[in-house]
Amino acid sequence: MKSKKNNEADLSKRSTIFFQIGLILSLLLVWQLIEWKVDSKDVPENEMISIAGLEEVDVPFTVVEEVKPPEPPKEVVEEIDIIDDDLDKEETDLASTEATDAPILEVEEVKLVVEEEEIKDYDILSVEEVPVFPGCEAVKGNEARRQCFSENVNKIVGKTFDSDLGQELGLKGLYRIFVSFKIQPDGSIAVIGARGPHPRLEEEAIRVVKKFPEMIPGKQGGRPVGVTYSLPIILKVQD
Repeated sequence: MKSKKNNEADLSKRSTIFFQIGLILSLLLVWQLIEWKVDSKDVPENEMISIAGLEEVDVPFTVVEEVKPPEPPKEVVEEIDIIDDDLDKEETDLASTEATDAPILEVEEVKLVVEEEEIKDYDILSVEEVPVFPGCEAVKGNEARRQCFSENVNKIVGKTFDSDLGQELGLKGLYRIFVSFKIQPDGSIAVIGARGPHPRLEEEAIRVVKKFPEMIPGKQGGRPVGVTYSLPIILKVQD
């Protein structure tokens, strides 16, 4: 079967011509667009802005000063004068200077006053080291020494106190006389006072205590101190 296609009507053979024609038309169109100018419209006078008529405004501006770094401190060089030892220097004799009319002050001898610490007295029950009655030196310990002290005191009182004084005063019965004394830091005996039913009995008690011998003083903290003692004397007056 033969094809009914007309060879003369075949457009594919002329495609090159058509392409060239289209390219030429496109170039002409682009050229016309480039050459085309738009007419500018007249601008009304009242819409025109005159640049020359504007006032010139001074715009302030800030000037940044250049800050210079501080200068480094200058090195201080201390000048040292070197004295030549070989040169003879004139020496000033202080003793040969002229005397002035100023009065000479005399300094009196300064006396140092040392305040002695007040030494407190203790009783025989509270002192660290009790006084030692003569004959009790070999006894050790406070309790044993107090016992030895009391025994020797009672012996002296029993031998020395005038027991007939109660009958002379017309007293009858049992009486107590209290006498207080102190063994001083030097070992001597000082009577403090006495209290009894009659002044004569008080005087007799004081007289007896004054018969006590000197003792080794009591000590507190290793220092001799005064030690007080209260002695009760019992007097029994019979009919």
